[in-house]
Amino acid sequence: MTLNEALALIKSSAGRGGEKKPHYLVCGFEPLHLKTFLSAHLLDRLPASGVGILNGVYGDLTGNLSSAAKSSALAAAVVIEWGDIDPRLGLRSSGGWAEEVKPDILASAAVRLSRIEAALAGLAERMPAAVVAPCLPLLPIGNTIRAQSSIAELELDQLVTSFLLRISRLPGVRVVERSRFDGVPRTDRLDAQMELLAGFPYTTSFADTLAGAFTEVLYQSVPKKGLITDLDDTLWSGIVGEVGADKVTWQQESHTQIHGLYQQMLAQLASCGVLLAVCSKNEQTVAESALARQDLFLKSESLFPVCANWEPKSQSVGRILRTWNIAEDSVVFVDDSPMELDEVRRAFPGIVCREFPKKDPAKLWALLCELRDLFGKPVLVAEDRLRQQSIRASAAIQEMGEAAGTDEFLAGLDATVTLDWRFDSSDLRPLELINKTNQFNLNGRRIGEGEWQRYREDSKAVLSVVSYADKFGPLGKVAVVLGTAEPGAKGRGTLKVSHWVMSCRAFSRHLEHHTLDSLFRETGADQIEFDFEATDKNKPLQDFFRAAGIAPDADGAYRLSRSGFSPPSTELPHHVVNLTK
Repeated sequence: MTLNEALALIKSSAGRGGEKKPHYLVCGFEPLHLKTFLSAHLLDRLPASGVGILNGVYGDLTGNLSSAAKSSALAAAVVIEWGDIDPRLGLRSSGGWAEEVKPDILASAAVRLSRIEAALAGLAERMPAAVVAPCLPLLPIGNTIRAQSSIAELELDQLVTSFLLRISRLPGVRVVERSRFDGVPRTDRLDAQMELLAGFPYTTSFADTLAGAFTEVLYQSVPKKGLITDLDDTLWSGIVGEVGADKVTWQQESHTQIHGLYQQMLAQLASCGVLLAVCSKNEQTVAESALARQDLFLKSESLFPVCANWEPKSQSVGRILRTWNIAEDSVVFVDDSPMELDEVRRAFPGIVCREFPKKDPAKLWALLCELRDLFGKPVLVAEDRLRQQSIRASAAIQEMGEAAGTDEFLAGLDATVTLDWRFDSSDLRPLELINKTNQFNLNGRRIGEGEWQRYREDSKAVLSVVSYADKFGPLGKVAVVLGTAEPGAKGRGTLKVSHWVMSCRAFSRHLEHHTLDSLFRETGADQIEFDFEATDKNKPLQDFFRAAGIAPDADGAYRLSRSGFSPPSTELPHHVVNLTK
């Protein structure tokens, strides 16, 4: 956007109600236009709230990092430029960069980067921090022509790269990919006149690009959960029903490597916990014989379920969605046929449908990059690797039909339910559950990482993270309750639950009563007040509330008293473990 557009957006948002969400722009230069663009991009990404931008003082990046860590900000955008690494690398310095000075510059840069790293670690304990490494061109410090890298330049680059690798391992730190700015030549990023006159180093166009990148990294879209793929001329080249399982190809020597690259991308997604399934017009036995080939770049067991038949593909997609028990807007469908894509799109408008470009490597490259963005997430958690296994176990239970809901069946699961009441700020799985879960969700409200950290600092906050395991295997952390305890007489009072979610993978395990029972026992509350709001997706939670007798009282609040709660013993056959602070 242009500067005028950014200013207009800020002006038009002035009337937004509610408290402004504070963000901290951490830099060592005057923030000027970058502050304006960051505010505009955040307002565009967070349309339901106002935004406030805090910033520090000129010339003290490390001090500003410390100030940000003590602030009320919910997230931080951190810009590191060459002058922050050593003042002699900035346009406003008069320190020089002669050959005899360069060893001291390198030594100083290493020390400063270590200090910045330590300050970043403190900041990331309180809020997510998106970090951008130096984007501007270096001063002409090399003894070589510009077309040839000098040793000093390479050593500085090595220091920065090593620094970025270290901070990327800090929980809460998100390093903005430097290639994100490759479309803007370094010489087009610097406004030397503004830097010298006002202390602001960027052109307005690059400030806009930088602010957009910060917003994209700090407030990423909810990642998709599953990908459904076609087989013929998509996962491989050829029609398996015509040429046979041994004749379909995906290798470079047969000039069909485009399909091999797609297989390798799916293998990468599977390793990150993405659900993969097959929807193909084929005979089931023929499709399975090709998927059993040992030279497939993708493990065949990563594909579940495999639906190969002659039905309309929308019917198979519907069957897959029911097996996965996830919403259509969490899924991507890839097929080489525009007709098939259109048929599925009409039946499931929420699915992201993409055509496989079987004849165009450039479009395939674009598709692979888009899949990374659609499924990418800041960090991987243990539950990502359990997802495929748990889906298979759930499918096996579903096949048992009514028998799977009997008391005898539940008692035979040999299940353990663990409720962890400790607040581990480095564990983002509970936050992920709150922000991704739709069906068993108290109100559909999301929480940012910064807001999550504020709960940790609140002495009244109550958090319970529920894990589950049975003879079919562990499901990991599958439910979260978050609220605040309001003490009453004799230490008892009300537990106000603001968030209660449970993964669809845990449905039919009857964890809900365990959770309520433990909430009363561990908090000592006389009653639980639920901040409930019906959504178009949380029918499973609404059904549970009705079955448990949780209904609005005279003033419209959803409350459950200790005396009114009577968990049926037949539904609680599991072994329960409570991990307290």
